[in-house]
Amino acid sequence: MPTYRADINVVETGVRRRRSMWALGILGALTALAAATFVLGRAYLLDGLPKLPDKETMWQLNLQETITLVDRKGRTIGHRGPWIGQPLKLDDMPAYLPNAVLAIEDERFFEHEGVDNRAILRALISNARSGARSQGGSTLTQQLVKLMILTPEKTYRRKFQEALLARDMEAVLSKPEILELYINRVSLGPQIFGAESASRIFFGKSARDLDLPEAAMLAGLAQAPSRFNPRRNYERALTRSHLVLRRMRANLYITEAEFDAAIANPPEIVEEVDLALNESTLGYAFDFVTERARELAGPDSPDLVVTTTLDADYMSAARDSLATVLDANAERRKVSQGAIIALDNETGAIRVMLGGRDYGASQFNRTIQAQRQPGSSFKTFVYSAALEDGFTPGTVRVDQPTTIDGWTPKNYTLRYRGPMTLREALKLSINTVAAQVGAEIGAIRVAETARKFGIESELRPTLSLSLGVSEVNLLEMTSAYSVFPAEGVRRDPYIIQRVESTSGDVLHTRRRDEGERVYAIPYARQMTAMLRETVESGTAHGARILPRMAGGKTGTSQDYRDAWFLGFTKQLTTGVWMGNDDNSPMNEVTGGLLPADVWKEFMTAAHDGLPREDLPLPDIGSDGDGESAIMVFYSGLAAALRQERDLASGNSVRTTVSTNAGR
Repeated sequence: MPTYRADINVVETGVRRRRSMWALGILGALTALAAATFVLGRAYLLDGLPKLPDKETMWQLNLQETITLVDRKGRTIGHRGPWIGQPLKLDDMPAYLPNAVLAIEDERFFEHEGVDNRAILRALISNARSGARSQGGSTLTQQLVKLMILTPEKTYRRKFQEALLARDMEAVLSKPEILELYINRVSLGPQIFGAESASRIFFGKSARDLDLPEAAMLAGLAQAPSRFNPRRNYERALTRSHLVLRRMRANLYITEAEFDAAIANPPEIVEEVDLALNESTLGYAFDFVTERARELAGPDSPDLVVTTTLDADYMSAARDSLATVLDANAERRKVSQGAIIALDNETGAIRVMLGGRDYGASQFNRTIQAQRQPGSSFKTFVYSAALEDGFTPGTVRVDQPTTIDGWTPKNYTLRYRGPMTLREALKLSINTVAAQVGAEIGAIRVAETARKFGIESELRPTLSLSLGVSEVNLLEMTSAYSVFPAEGVRRDPYIIQRVESTSGDVLHTRRRDEGERVYAIPYARQMTAMLRETVESGTAHGARILPRMAGGKTGTSQDYRDAWFLGFTKQLTTGVWMGNDDNSPMNEVTGGLLPADVWKEFMTAAHDGLPREDLPLPDIGSDGDGESAIMVFYSGLAAALRQERDLASGNSVRTTVSTNAGR
């Protein structure tokens, strides 16, 4: 028996040992599994965890670039990107606003450290009872992290990262700083961020001036900005605001009397923001402004408010003028596009930049991107150079068949008028005289004069340059013409007066440009007088806006592919181009026809209410009229010879030469 019992003890001992080994093995396996799970889980949860940015960077995170344009009279004319109001300090806000936010979003904000365990537990119990996710436990700090740093995906990993970053944020920012950042950055509507922008859009006032009912309604939007949008779902937004007010009363932020008064006086929603110009009109200028504003402000300034030199009334008048003429003539005249630039002569400010008929249909800006032949409108620089070279408006040249070094320029009418002054030749846009004068002073001299006036495009110094065969753009041509009413002073055209951030920091302010004298006053006045005659009785007589004095010149390229009119008063210089983007010919559209019509209609509207100011003209007898007597003599002699010729041939009918207002 003793031996038997000893055997039993040995067996039992072995069994216990094997059980212990199994237990240790299982424990080891479980420990290893737990460790692996922890490592893998931690790696999963922390995968892609972004680093918390510094304080300054937090104000710029996750915002698209935004830019707002204001015209010279302070009217908001355009906006691209989200609406972001000027950041406000808590001290700038009525106490109602932050209190309303805390009451509805995070009642225990000042008691937790970024994550509210009590709220999470309460949400879990509530969701378990309802069988659905009816409550969330996110703190205001977590919402801010989600808004600025994390993606909107709804996963456990994102929630875990949200909690970690919320604790980190609470270690970097104070509670008031977090609350302030949230109120200024929270989404409160479609592309609307922050209480300031939402307040202005919905209530037409700064968040500084919100009353209690308005503050409660804004605070209620954060949970679901689209669902509670007061402009589209007012009753729903109002019901939500009443919940906010009850929470504020429960948290002793307001008294019973204040609660009752707020319920009795619901907020009034203003009409939707009405931009002074639509995108189809402003788009061309908007692109131009945006590019330059970014250059002036620097790459780290995503939100900008740009005060431009544009005038909303002028822009609308230009759009209407161009549309009216195109609608009436597009099919019959085979013309599909046009562009308008208007400059303030005193400063060089761009008042109008309309780069086409409709920005929505084509974003190609024909005021600066289209390089087209200016035709006879370039003759102005030929005669400007000639005056500096000793010619006068009364200098006589003969309009006759002309060949210069194998080149034979022809007049538009294919007829010739004999001796005439330069003044008459410019007024009637005579090609042969312009070619002769250009050849006498040289194409290089003509090109230099044009560049001095502001033409930056390449000008080929050939004989035909005098008739406008080198391509230029409308902005530089208009700017060059503005030299004449400015009495020889050239000012660089500009479109930006000031650039600010949405926080109100001034990033750029343009200094006044006194301009550069590029042309002597006597010559400028003589050219102004010559261009005035072109409008009064020459090829541009369709552009007369009597009783105001105006000067200008028409231009038409070969085969009617381009039609121009460049003209000015004392206050404004405006250029109009019309044609087709594919460079196809129009149906006999010349600069003195449709472009002059557009110019006249726009300038008439633009000058409504402006004081009448005369153009600076030369003193009587100071522009070479002594040579006019010679011209009169030769003109009379030529007429007599023609009459003798007609009588000899049996043709006693007087032949007249059309001036054709369409050149």
